[in-house]
Amino acid sequence: MEFIFDINIIYSHVAQALLAVGLLSALYLVLIYRQKIVSVIRQHRLAQQQTTPPGNGTLPPISIIIYCKDSARALEKILPSILKQNYDAPFEVIVATDGRNEQANDVIKLFSINHHNLRMTYVPDEAHALSRRKLATTLGIKAARYEYIILTDAHAHIMSNEWLSLIGKHFAQGKDVVIGSSFPVGEKELKSMSLFNMLADKTTYLSSALARRPYRCSVFNIAFRRQLFFNNSGFTDSVGLHHGIDDIFLSHITKDSNYAVELADGAQTGVNASVYAGDYPTDRVRHEFTGRKLSHFNRRLMGFGSAMMWAWLAATIAAGILFMPNPIPLSALLLIGIIWITFVSIAWHKAANALHIPIKSWCIPAFIFIRPITTFFMRLKGRKHRSANFTWAKPV
Repeated sequence: MEFIFDINIIYSHVAQALLAVGLLSALYLVLIYRQKIVSVIRQHRLAQQQTTPPGNGTLPPISIIIYCKDSARALEKILPSILKQNYDAPFEVIVATDGRNEQANDVIKLFSINHHNLRMTYVPDEAHALSRRKLATTLGIKAARYEYIILTDAHAHIMSNEWLSLIGKHFAQGKDVVIGSSFPVGEKELKSMSLFNMLADKTTYLSSALARRPYRCSVFNIAFRRQLFFNNSGFTDSVGLHHGIDDIFLSHITKDSNYAVELADGAQTGVNASVYAGDYPTDRVRHEFTGRKLSHFNRRLMGFGSAMMWAWLAATIAAGILFMPNPIPLSALLLIGIIWITFVSIAWHKAANALHIPIKSWCIPAFIFIRPITTFFMRLKGRKHRSANFTWAKPV
């Protein structure tokens, strides 16, 4: 094909419109969409620099509640890393099991010989038509001696002996809630697209919390004042749902500036990748359901970013079809695309490092275009299985 470089093409109203769409899309993606990602990176960097408790603050006693469901072996792995935490205040560990679990009971008896701050509670096997996790958590909170609570899971991995101090320092500074993060660990590999969706979901809700619009957290790493639980009548607002601890409950106990987001490496918890691999697709579907009751602002900002990506792509393809063999409009839009894709991809790569989610960086440009498609199908699946979100039905 012989190219025709006619600069007068820029006077075409169609070419001007396509260039305007491409430029406006790029500006939104670099100045708004990317900045949301950067806010998480910046918070991680700041947290890494402020890892010690405040000199004028006294660390409060804390009760750690570990939810355990048929996972005595996982419990045996997590207990040593929690019981040996470097924490300059009393703390207790309460294991809340789903049903009478003799193996878990044996593990707790073994550890409690040398650790008198370890106890156990359990959900009766005959309890039905309600969320087992919520009931176990409720029993654990009611059994807690201390005012500050940390929720985690037997499948979690505590990555540092300073985890408790990194969380507790925010309570010493007067915060009522601490929003942490979690990431997959282990030999099992998750699908690349699932990892990027996980990264995008976490970045979206963490950036929203940093923008004073918290709506979600990790159920494997959340801390709050015990009194907030009772002020909120427990999980009353989501009593009929299997889920809601990490979003509906959180949205009710956070307000103004009573919470902190802690992203230091030592404060983030790992979670068995096998758990993530089995639960994450369902997890996305159920968050789509519960998310309807929560703030949509930040999610819409990020979602509009996805629309802008496709708007740029559509404008670029249209320029190639309408104006070839004159390559000027297409070349201009491609240049604009290279710029915004580079900036956005670098931001996603840094966010993945900050949140310890192992994605293939060279695939990021493809992932950001594919994500809206996977989200669409996830929403279709959620509408098809809506009844499975309720406690009178089995989860999908």
